[in-house]
Amino acid sequence: MKTYNVSLPYPVLGIGDDITPPLDENSIEVKIEKEDLTKYIIIIDLIYDNDEIKGLIDRGMAVYNCECECSKTFYRKCYNNVSPHFEIEIPRKLVYGRVNFNCYVMVTKPIEKYYNSGFNEDYGGATFNMEVGDILVAFPTAHYDTDIRYDKLQVAGSFMVIREGKDRDDVFFNISGDKIEIVMPTNHYNMYLNPSVKGAAVVIHSSLVLNALTYALIQLIENEEEHGSKLWARTIDYRLQTEEEFRQLDNIDVQTAPLIAQRLLKDPYMRMFNSLVTENDFSFTED
Repeated sequence: MKTYNVSLPYPVLGIGDDITPPLDENSIEVKIEKEDLTKYIIIIDLIYDNDEIKGLIDRGMAVYNCECECSKTFYRKCYNNVSPHFEIEIPRKLVYGRVNFNCYVMVTKPIEKYYNSGFNEDYGGATFNMEVGDILVAFPTAHYDTDIRYDKLQVAGSFMVIREGKDRDDVFFNISGDKIEIVMPTNHYNMYLNPSVKGAAVVIHSSLVLNALTYALIQLIENEEEHGSKLWARTIDYRLQTEEEFRQLDNIDVQTAPLIAQRLLKDPYMRMFNSLVTENDFSFTED
């Protein structure tokens, strides 16, 4: 969620080390009010430390700008504000999937000889004539996924499904769709539907589900460009970004994929051992 491969002929706060102190990685906060059934109410707060840019906004020379866009529905709308606090309403029927928020501080009146004490020394004390529409601050891109079941994030069934594959002779993991699919041959699937087997969810978690999730994570890490936009990948990414236990990981790579899978499933091995002792169980399904 950072701005990459961007360069402008003048220094911009948020692009590389153009201006210091740089933006914090949490310089944009997005919160969603979920009570309304007809629209998304999105709260965005922009956080940064540069009194000279704030002074330009106070004098009416610049403004905060937030662009909202949804690539699946081609929804796009732009908001300007003199405050770094936005309250944006988007009708639910107009968006689906990921909604991106690109926020800036934008020039609204020509500024002659713009200078900021935070300019990188490479600029050698140069000043710049800024035109209307020029960007002074580029905040990291933020997003909200409207198709993620946030109330079901802890349930394996929110990103994975087990189904029958009548044309298969072995178990197969399919990650090409919105959910990770565990595809079973008919004889396997019929056994899985047996109440005594399907009811042993902790055993299924520690075997089939853990294996499928580990496989999917490895594929995602090795080829994020191909898989990153899929619902199961975005669901997992949200948990990795927001849950405290994942923030402590130094690296997310192929070597740590098995550990991440176990944490996502809340230690399925221990739950299996406990179930064998106490006969407790945890449901795989969303119900």
